[in-house]
Amino acid sequence: MLPEMDGFQLMAGPFSSYSSHSQWVNGKMTMETVVTYTHIFRANQAGTFTILPANVRVGRKEYKTNQVKITVTGSASQQSSQGDNNQGASSNGSTGSPDSNGSDPVFLRVLPSKKDVYVGEQLVSTLRVYTRVNTRPAGGTKDIPYEGFYKKSLDPDASATRQDINGEQYVTQVIQRHILIPQKSGKIVIEPFESEWMVQQRVQRQSNSVFDSFFDDPFFNGVQDVPTKLATRPVTINVKPLPPGAPEGFTGGVGNFTMTAELSEDEVEVNEALSLKITIRGTGNLPLLGRPEVNLPPDHDLYDVSHSMNISVSGNQIGGSVTYEYPIVVRHAGRFRIAPVQFSWFDHGTGKYRSSTSSEFNFTVLKGDAEDGSGSVYIPGIMQENVEDLGTDIRDITRMLPVLTPVAYSLMDQRWYKMIYLIALLVFIMIILYIRAVSRRNADLRIVKNRKASRSALNRFKLADKYRKNGDEDRFYEEVGKAIWGYVADKLNIETSGLSREGISAELASRNVSPEVMEEFSRIIDESEFSRFAPSSQKSGTEQLYRDAMQLVRNLENSL
Repeated sequence: MLPEMDGFQLMAGPFSSYSSHSQWVNGKMTMETVVTYTHIFRANQAGTFTILPANVRVGRKEYKTNQVKITVTGSASQQSSQGDNNQGASSNGSTGSPDSNGSDPVFLRVLPSKKDVYVGEQLVSTLRVYTRVNTRPAGGTKDIPYEGFYKKSLDPDASATRQDINGEQYVTQVIQRHILIPQKSGKIVIEPFESEWMVQQRVQRQSNSVFDSFFDDPFFNGVQDVPTKLATRPVTINVKPLPPGAPEGFTGGVGNFTMTAELSEDEVEVNEALSLKITIRGTGNLPLLGRPEVNLPPDHDLYDVSHSMNISVSGNQIGGSVTYEYPIVVRHAGRFRIAPVQFSWFDHGTGKYRSSTSSEFNFTVLKGDAEDGSGSVYIPGIMQENVEDLGTDIRDITRMLPVLTPVAYSLMDQRWYKMIYLIALLVFIMIILYIRAVSRRNADLRIVKNRKASRSALNRFKLADKYRKNGDEDRFYEEVGKAIWGYVADKLNIETSGLSREGISAELASRNVSPEVMEEFSRIIDESEFSRFAPSSQKSGTEQLYRDAMQLVRNLENSL
């Protein structure tokens, strides 16, 4: 039995190992059996601590260990962190030599593919388990938070391999893999990540028979699964800021890209729309790109710019394309020119900025029914207005005045009557304007859905709370999930059939939603879906989940 270990935290164990030795001397057999129990502790604070004796009972006798004094210095955690920072990893983070003395039967490590990157540069982080005993996760393993990074999950390699660490053979397997994109410069620490595992240990059978001790070999003993908490070591990533002197057209892109731009029409009529489509392809931080800037001539109306993303993962890199569409309406006839569009990005491979520039765009706007007057003249670089004949605008003064005669008294001459008439007219105009505004606002279903997103989510939360109070947990988790999914679909104008975590995460990131809020969104969706089908003992608390979901909607409402 272990004594109280004040100042220490149990990280793993107990692990047991056995060795036995027997010999015959002068017809007598002597046997020696050694059983070793190993516990792994972590010191929580510096100082000098006394570990009291541990007790063990063998048969009817009780034995005690010696009392031990341990001095804990403040540099232990720093040395551990430095040791972990020196560990190697391959380009995909799936191999490497973790910092271990080889004595731990099982441990977890986070292995980044790079530890020195630029802001926006991709790296791969791999969570691996190393074990010399049979082990398995105790339930589902949650994702590492990775604060300060944009992350995208990768499929882990299900195959297990063997690796020699300080002379000990370990079986290692990938548990999680993520593509990480740092969003700020400086030293970002991936904090220790804890998870619970079931570690298989041999259990020695108890017997009071002297003859049974002869067969007391580990081969004949049973095994049992012992719940054990494992924790990774902190890993520091050095994130360098992008160099100064970013060229025109830089919107935060880091990677390797190409840009194409095209105009939908080269000839339209006045007040007809045309669109400028800009597509950016390549590998890099596509979900975090800013919109390229387009310089339009005067009197060109630019409406809401739409964008679509086609993102995929290939070769442990995020790639694909992002398309921006700029709707443009011109109010006057003539020949017009749109200046070339420039898109710039940072190539972390060469450490330099690169740019791609389109050609200029020329188009003609024809006079239609929406505009009257004479033809227009094209002068390069200047927008032409229609020139009309103004000779008939000023007429001669009429010299003959009409005969003026007094009129009889009329009600309309009264001041109070004119005031009532004016007020009634103003009220009528306001009613007409209000009706038009309501019609215009309700005509756009997307705006209506966006405006009613919070109200719909609140109604579902009220229904979920009703199920919670009635003890119907399955319906509660279902309604919480529907409330979150429905709110995001209405707020982001996404059809329910097209909802996906990757799409929503990319959309939230493009709208500058903080990584903490995105992580909270994934966590609540995971808990609501998992708890619906999990046994009662593994379900999360309904009241806490209800509060977290309500807070998530408030955070999203403030961010979007």
